[in-house]
Amino acid sequence: MPKFILRFLALSALCTGAAFGQSVQGTFAQIAYGGSWQTTFTLVNLNSSAGASVTLNFFGDGGSPLSAPVDGAGSLSSYTFTIPPNGARNIVLSSTDTSVTQGWASMVTSGIVRGQGSFRFVLANGQISEAVVPLTTPGVVAGCIIPIPQTNPLILIPFDNTSGYVTSLAVANITTNAPSYAIEFVDQSNNPLVADTLNLSSLQHKAFVTTQAYPAVAGKKGIIRIHGSTADLSLPTVLGLLYNSTNTVTTIIPITQ
Repeated sequence: MPKFILRFLALSALCTGAAFGQSVQGTFAQIAYGGSWQTTFTLVNLNSSAGASVTLNFFGDGGSPLSAPVDGAGSLSSYTFTIPPNGARNIVLSSTDTSVTQGWASMVTSGIVRGQGSFRFVLANGQISEAVVPLTTPGVVAGCIIPIPQTNPLILIPFDNTSGYVTSLAVANITTNAPSYAIEFVDQSNNPLVADTLNLSSLQHKAFVTTQAYPAVAGKKGIIRIHGSTADLSLPTVLGLLYNSTNTVTTIIPITQ
């Protein structure tokens, strides 16, 4: 599997069940820059009469503040700016460093702001591979089609490891707890393929190629199920990627049940 896919997967995620403080209006569970990676936040102020003050806070893999290269502002672990009424802002994290730096970001705002993160990788031949995920807002699973239920939360991720395709997965815990999540792979007829447990420490994330971590799913197509923590019913953040031999990448949007 190409190294740039593994690096991207080490970022983690789409869906989150984490509970943040009331002042945090959203999170981007992955950021990356350097090593031909670039992250762009596109944020929109939905208020037609008032500007919105927005602060992006950047965190490294272990949860410590991360000094990120914000274009036009320098290296900052916290960046504050204003979006005019009905306006938008693009915030770019980019670096000429040959090594990749990764982490996640939270967003604090005085207004009603929504948006997305774009993760771009430039291949050696100049081709651009890009994936986009929406902002995660508290109480909502960003990018997921159905809101998280109050009991027995479950994330579903379609996977395809057939006809030259390979599915990769990143799972992250952005809480300070240390939950355990049951993970299952079933085929399209609901026949079990693999059952395992993902144990995540505070703010930890794991990334893996499904066929390498679980050889039984090679040549298979079906559904990945990740169950909420039995301790507090929280869900992790999850990102699925589908790629083929041309290095074309497609984001897999999880669903909840």
